[in-house]
Amino acid sequence: MSSAILLRPIGNPVTGALRLAGWYIVLAGTWVAFSDRLLTLMVSDIEQLTVWQTVKGWLFILVMAGWLGYERWRTLSRQQQINEELRAANTELQELNASLERRIAERTAPLQAANAELSHINQELEEFTYAVSHDLKAPLRAIDGYSQILLHFHIQRLDADGQQCLHNIRTAVTQMYQLIDDLLTYTHIERKSLEYAEIHLINLVEEILAIYADQIAERNVIIDRDLRCLTIRADLIGLRLALRNLIDNALKFSAHVPQPRLAIGSEVQDHTVRLWVKDNGIGFDMRDYDRIFAIFQRLHPQESYPGSGVGLAIVRKAIERMGGRVWAESTPGAGAIFYVEIPHGITPISAVVD
Repeated sequence: MSSAILLRPIGNPVTGALRLAGWYIVLAGTWVAFSDRLLTLMVSDIEQLTVWQTVKGWLFILVMAGWLGYERWRTLSRQQQINEELRAANTELQELNASLERRIAERTAPLQAANAELSHINQELEEFTYAVSHDLKAPLRAIDGYSQILLHFHIQRLDADGQQCLHNIRTAVTQMYQLIDDLLTYTHIERKSLEYAEIHLINLVEEILAIYADQIAERNVIIDRDLRCLTIRADLIGLRLALRNLIDNALKFSAHVPQPRLAIGSEVQDHTVRLWVKDNGIGFDMRDYDRIFAIFQRLHPQESYPGSGVGLAIVRKAIERMGGRVWAESTPGAGAIFYVEIPHGITPISAVVD
């Protein structure tokens, strides 16, 4: 099958009509001028001249009728040929399109099947995680309850080692509760539909900072705000989860520096809003970048920096569901900065909070 379709160029119909009219004028003028002169030289009788003039006129009509009929036939034949070429070209184009669609379908079928299978596996995994996390709370509540009874009523009967073991149990229970809650949050994000609303960014950030007010005051954490006073349209629950986990992450990994400092900022770029949370904590090696947004991935020991390993995975899932993206930059020992970008409508308000 040909890979290219060539059509004969079609002439301009106006040009063709003008050409035909021009030839008609030339032939008619030539016929009239020369035939009249010839008859005048050949025939001297007026009556015979009149007869010959009539014959000459009819002869001209017959000749021109034949010529115009021939031109019309040639035009129609050419138009028919062009139409046949167009039909053939359309048929060939349809065959090419059908062939291309078949090849695309053949090549994408395995990918579509793989995507469908992956989506099904992810759905099953989320349902399994939700079920397991929910069911784990029942035995965990029993461990929590009995350990509290030991702590409040039988602590004096335990020696130092026993008290340390009880302390470890209480710590593990707290960590397990946090892990289960984070897992439920992670699976709940995918299950819940997006609900877009107008969100006042400064109010949202201050609401989240209020949750950590005691920790911020106790550690004398400096909070630098570089937030433009604007309203953005986004999923409130998803954005709140993302910012809360980023702020929690920044506070956690700046816990051991002499003077913890956080910077929370935003900027508008075309039809996107970019948010960032920066800390002066321990940072991380960019060679480990691929791990930081993966679920259950930890770069630092649990004993030094407790956590479930789910927080940044929650950030990524919440933002990507809104069509946004997250990324980070860091240098070990010099802190880290995490970015969130949401491509949604933004309504600026002319004010800046320092």
